[in-house]
Order: sequence, then structure tokens, then C-alpha cells
Amino acid sequence: MTVSYNLDVSSASIFSFLRLQLRWNGSIWKYLLKELIFFVSAFFVVSFIYRSELFIAPETRKIWDNFAALFDQTMEFIPLTFMLGFFVTIIVRRWNDIFANLGWVDNTALTVANYIRGTDERTRMIRRNVIRYMVLTQVLVFRDISLQVRRRFPTLESIVAAGFMLEHEKEAFYNVPLKYSKYFLPIQWSSGLLFEARSEGKIAADLLMNEIGKHIIEFRKGLALLSNYDWVPIPLAYPQVVFLAVRSYFVMALIARQSVLLDGKPPEQASLLYHFVPFLMSILQFIFVVGWMKVAESMINPLGEDDDDFECNFLLDRNLAVGLAIVDDCYNQIPAIEKDMFWCSDVEPLYSVDTAMIPKNPQVGSAANYDCPNTKVNDEEEVMMMPHMDDVIDLYDFESTNHLIPRKTFSVMSIGGPFGSRASLSSPRKRSMMIDSLSRKIARKQNRNFFNNSNSQSQATLNFNCDSASPSEINLSNLEMNTSLKRKISNSKLVMPTQLSEDQLKMSTEVLPIVIEEDEDKTRTLEKNNSSD
Repeated sequence: MTVSYNLDVSSASIFSFLRLQLRWNGSIWKYLLKELIFFVSAFFVVSFIYRSELFIAPETRKIWDNFAALFDQTMEFIPLTFMLGFFVTIIVRRWNDIFANLGWVDNTALTVANYIRGTDERTRMIRRNVIRYMVLTQVLVFRDISLQVRRRFPTLESIVAAGFMLEHEKEAFYNVPLKYSKYFLPIQWSSGLLFEARSEGKIAADLLMNEIGKHIIEFRKGLALLSNYDWVPIPLAYPQVVFLAVRSYFVMALIARQSVLLDGKPPEQASLLYHFVPFLMSILQFIFVVGWMKVAESMINPLGEDDDDFECNFLLDRNLAVGLAIVDDCYNQIPAIEKDMFWCSDVEPLYSVDTAMIPKNPQVGSAANYDCPNTKVNDEEEVMMMPHMDDVIDLYDFESTNHLIPRKTFSVMSIGGPFGSRASLSSPRKRSMMIDSLSRKIARKQNRNFFNNSNSQSQATLNFNCDSASPSEINLSNLEMNTSLKRKISNSKLVMPTQLSEDQLKMSTEVLPIVIEEDEDKTRTLEKNNSSD
């Protein structure tokens, strides 16, 4: 029973969808079918004339073949794809903007219901009139740009009869001495009601009144955009040129697709299929291109009376009913607060039987499950965290000629180890690698500073003591002069950076402690010692 029911529902859904598509695109299919019948008939007439010996002799058919090949080669001179694609892009952009700015009062109605508080009769009338005036503005705009709305509301009396406007409001509308459109008037009435509600204390703060006003202004801006699109349509010459290009292209195709030439020569083996292929491809091209053109043509004015145009009358009725229901019928109607079904359990919503078997695609980062081999943390190997080498080198003053002055200290953190010490350098290999890298970077920076200041009388060299008492304490305070390097500097006028770096890379046996501080107290003590030195 379950399987048959699902099949029946699926079949009904498919047939309903097909009926909807045929109804929605009925005018397009009718137009395309008429054009296709005309093109196929013309193609067969030209083909009969070409292949019949009653009209063309075999000698003359060679001249026809040359003309057909020439037409086939020069058909690309018409930029059909470019012209039609650019035209459709403009049409679709206009259609999308019109659809996005039709106007929906839901957001404004929700803000009005939440910010204009009160259950008395006057407060209810203020809320209802604010929404009704917005829909009235929409009616006034639509009846000037949409023919279907104009037929529904030919006069203001018909608007009053429909309930969008009251009799005294019609008199106030007529009493405004203005020869231009008066779309702004209901919007102004809405803004005035907001000010009165704020003055009477029905709106708690000016910020809330401004929030409602912003929604009303955005609604008005969308309707103004619709009026501008209706006022300045696409120039008539542009679609005419595009339609002329499409029809000219297929008129040339009636001649160019008759003869069959392979690489400029007739096929060696005659077959009827050779003549059927150009006809089939021409039919497919005609359906796609002309159908594409017809779709753009039907979207030029989506506010018309075609089957696939926007239902403006439905939108007006819907906005009025939904807006009044939000601000009046549903005002302050909040359900009782109770515990949800996930209160004391994990949040695991249920699925239907059919959808529960479909695998899900959860949102997981593309690199979330990547196991990096160089940073794998386990019991045997720990990950050392420290500042970048360039940042560490920049912490020291290399301009001094006698010694290096540490400006601040830095910390090294170990994660993933057995005890997780903050300044752990227990691995001799990692400690030596860090010290060697640090020494090379300091030596290269000393080379650059010495090359720029060749008149300096001395240069400081770093001497590391890898046999420090505590592996967690590396101090950069004591500096010693390399006597051999000092002698070379005094005897030579200019030392190349490459020669200087080789001498500096010869590590002396002097002690250069580097202290990696672990708290602020050690930092203050180190700064005091540096200042005293």
C-alpha cells in the first residue's frame, strides 16, 4: 500500500508540474511552434527546388553549391550569440529588479505590531491605517504601470469601493493642487500617524519610530523604481535589431544548409543521411535561438496581461489581508512559554521514513580532517610554540657597536608533552635547531648593518652556550667581542658581507645566556639589570 501510494503521488506531482509549465509558457510554445512550422516548410520548399531537376540542371547545381558554401562561411559575420546574449542579460536584469521591488508589507507590518503598543481602539486604527496607506500607495502606482490593475481600478471611486481608500481620504486626495502624480500622499499620511503615535506615547522611543519609518521609505523606494522602469523602457531599436539579426541568420541558413560538402568537397559515398544531418541541426538551432529570443521578448514587460506576467492584483489583495492580520488580529497573540522536547536531551530532530535513509552532507571544513604529519601530537613528540624568527630578531637592537641590547623577552610554549611546560626545551635536537637558526639570522642582520656602517670600530658576535644549567632558560644578556673579527675589521677597509658572515658563523666559547621569561616578575628584573648595565 505504501509503495503504490508513493507512486501515485509522484505521478500526480509530475503531471501537475507539466501542466503548470505548459500553462505558464503557453504563449511561448504557441509562438515557437508557429515559427518552427514556417521554417520547416520553407526549408523543404528550398530543398525541393535545389534537388529537383525541373528547376536546376546538374551543371547549375554546382554554382548553387558554391553559393551555399559561401553563405555557410559568411554566416559567422552576424554575431548572433553575442547580440542575443547581451539582450537577454539586460532583459533578465530588469525583470529581476522589477520582481524584487514589487513590494511586500510583511516586514513593515511586523515592526508596526511590535513597536506600536496598545489595545485601545485608537491604537488599533493607527496600526491598521499605516498598513492600509502603504497598500494604497501600491495601488496608485500599479494602476499607472500595469494594465491589469488599471482595468480593475479605472477611477478613484473604484478604489474606494474596493476598500483600499475611504471617502474622506479621496476628498483629501483631490484637494491637493498638484498636476503631477500624488503617490507620495499616502506615505506622508503613514509618517504623520507614526509621529502622532510617538507624541501620545504609543511608541516607546524615537528609535523605534525611526525603525518603522525606514521600512516605509524602503517600500516607497521600491515602488519608485518600478515607476522609473516603466517611464524609461528599453529603446525600441535594440530589440528590433536583435530580432532582425535572428531572422536574417535563419534566412541565410535556408540556403547554406542545403548542400552537403565535407572539407569543401562532396562526400565520396552518397547517402540520404548526409542531407538529413544539416536539416536536423538547423531545426535544433532554430528551436534554441528563437525560443531564447521569445523568452526575452515575453520578459520585457512583466507587468502586462500575459499568462507569465506578475499577478499584481493578487499581490494587492494579499498585502492588505496579511498586513491587517499581522497588526490587528495577531497582535500580542503569543503562545504560552513551555519547555520544548529537547529540554533535557540532545537536539536530534526526527525525519520521515523516506528522508531518514538519505545520507546528509554536514558542513565540515575541507582541511578539518587533514592529519598534518609535521604537527602530529602524541605521547612521544611534543609541539613547540614560539614567536616567528623574524619577530624574535627584531626584538634586539643591532645598531649598537659594543653589545646587543635586549628590548623585551619572549616565551616558548610546549603543547602535547607529558607535563605541558610553558618554556620546555627538553629536546636537545629542537634546542640546537632553534639556536642555530637564531644565530644565522642574527649574523645575517649584523652583516647588513656592518655593510651600511663600515666605519664602526667593533662588531658584537653572539656566543651560545648549549650546555646551560636549565634547558628552559636561554639568556640574551651577555655579549663578547670576537677578537679575530675585530682584527680583520681594523686591517681591512671594506669587508664583503659573505666574508663577514663566515667569520661570524664561527661560534666562540663565550657564554651567551638567553633567558625565556615565564612571568612578568622575571621581565621586570631583566629590564632593571639591563638599565643598570
